[in-house]
Amino acid sequence: MLSRPRHAAALTSVCAALLAVACSTSPVRVVPPPPTSTEAPAVAQPAVADAEPRVTESTAAPLTAPVTSAAASRSAASSTTTVIPATTQPDLTWTLLAGGDVLMDRSEAAGVDPFAGIQPALGSADIAVVNVEMVISERGEPADKQYVFRAPPSAAERIAAAGVDVANLANNHAMDYGPEALVDTVDLLEANGVIALGAGATSGDAYRHRVIKVRPGVRVAFVGASMVVPLSFAATQTRPGIASAYQRDRVLANVRVAASEADVVIAVIHWGIERMTCPEGRQRDFAFELLRNGADAVIGHHPHVLQPVVFDDGKLVAYSLGNFVWHYRSGITGDTGVLQIDFDGDEMLGWSFHPHLLDLNGAPVPASEGARVDRINDIISGDCARHQPPPTTAAPQPSTSAAARSAMRSAS
Repeated sequence: MLSRPRHAAALTSVCAALLAVACSTSPVRVVPPPPTSTEAPAVAQPAVADAEPRVTESTAAPLTAPVTSAAASRSAASSTTTVIPATTQPDLTWTLLAGGDVLMDRSEAAGVDPFAGIQPALGSADIAVVNVEMVISERGEPADKQYVFRAPPSAAERIAAAGVDVANLANNHAMDYGPEALVDTVDLLEANGVIALGAGATSGDAYRHRVIKVRPGVRVAFVGASMVVPLSFAATQTRPGIASAYQRDRVLANVRVAASEADVVIAVIHWGIERMTCPEGRQRDFAFELLRNGADAVIGHHPHVLQPVVFDDGKLVAYSLGNFVWHYRSGITGDTGVLQIDFDGDEMLGWSFHPHLLDLNGAPVPASEGARVDRINDIISGDCARHQPPPTTAAPQPSTSAAARSAMRSAS
């Protein structure tokens, strides 16, 4: 496993950027889709300056073999010279693609593939991660809440075919049809080779981290949790459910364990206030804690709009990636895209964002210009306040009061 240096000064710089009210970031290139080619656009973000030399578990062999006196005599008498090839270092570069909320209750029933037009294709990455905002099951009864979502079992196969490797289920819709339907969702995704993150048959399953090996000696861990937890959605030792971020010590301890076992740790978090294009204080505070405990990147969702991406000193927080596959939306809730993060081993080299807009089927379609693309560029780059529409619902705080229980039941 590669070394994981942790510098206090660098982390302090990152946290200062995360806590900035304006969410300022370093300049970012918002990548338009190519006019004809389907190849992924090149990333324009530069490598981190003054990066330390990489240290791997293997030791490079010398460029030439040592020569003895006898060997030298034979070499001089020979008309040919044997050339010892230089030892090449293994390629440790890899790419992660991430999208926001995925809801397929309408598209799957209509036989529509909502992933078909995405550029770059999710399957082109070494790892692709999304938030699955629905139940995948035919069992169960609807929960007592305003919005409940589910898709037929074939949705799991379509998600896998799109190239998704990790599906976060730590959200406020994973239990929309009860514990049996949640278990079905986990089982169907896992049976199709997709990691079901942040939920499970017990709390042990829901809170555990998952590890993917992307290159020889390069391991990437994922931790999922939700700050939006309707009543009875949190997993227990005996009841299926999701990983609650309000069990903060448990989540942070899990991040630390993941950091000890992997070279890169990605925290996938459901949080924030719906329709708010700037992150709230609780998002920034929790992002700071996740990074301080060993996360390298935090990928967020729930607001149904895009929020800024902050990148500093090799650490990244994408506060919200919006609606990725959803019902048709023509306004700001239909602005979306693909976040691309490029790595060399455990070093984050940079990132780019590929703008998309939801079409009439709620499927993301690449977009290269126009007022909506300009808005995407503004928000992702940190100029979020001037695009902020009125919020709808806030992430509820856990409580046992009757008023809080009523509010949590109605949370969408």
